[in-house]
Amino acid sequence: MPLIYVTGISGAGKSAICDELNRRGHEAHDTDRDGNAVWVNRTTGAVTEMADATDRSRPGWLDDEEWRVVPQRVEALARRADGRLVFLCGSTANESEVWYLFSRVLYLLIDEETLRDRLATRTSNDFGKLAHELEAILSWRAIGAADHERWGAIGVDATRPLPDVVDEVVRVATADAGS
Repeated sequence: MPLIYVTGISGAGKSAICDELNRRGHEAHDTDRDGNAVWVNRTTGAVTEMADATDRSRPGWLDDEEWRVVPQRVEALARRADGRLVFLCGSTANESEVWYLFSRVLYLLIDEETLRDRLATRTSNDFGKLAHELEAILSWRAIGAADHERWGAIGVDATRPLPDVVDEVVRVATADAGS
């Protein structure tokens, strides 16, 4: 069985999908949890040990720091996926470094209006509520889908109700996998 990567911009629903996959009995992990990714200083390459919400909300934070997946964690998940379906949900600056470990990459597509609404109303994560964060997310949205499509990702309409999106994620993940 494959290791499947579910990615998209902030607010697209990656964490909600991860939680729903787990609720349905699938093994799913989130890059935002369990040490699967870390903040790294763009200049020095050093891991930023403390990155609380106050640090991350500072204007210029995203210019100085980037969220990177820990390749060894993804390699461990790929080994776990040998013989079973495993999902990793998230988005990181260096995800292309580990794409070779994924059987499929699914990119969550979301329109600007839905994105703005989700970011403004979500309670699980404050990222995107500040003006400079929203500006960054909207700029990522403008290029994200085209970049991921060029790299071979499969687009999934994430504007639909969560159960429908997760049904599609599972269907695409298991297509031609004999499951």
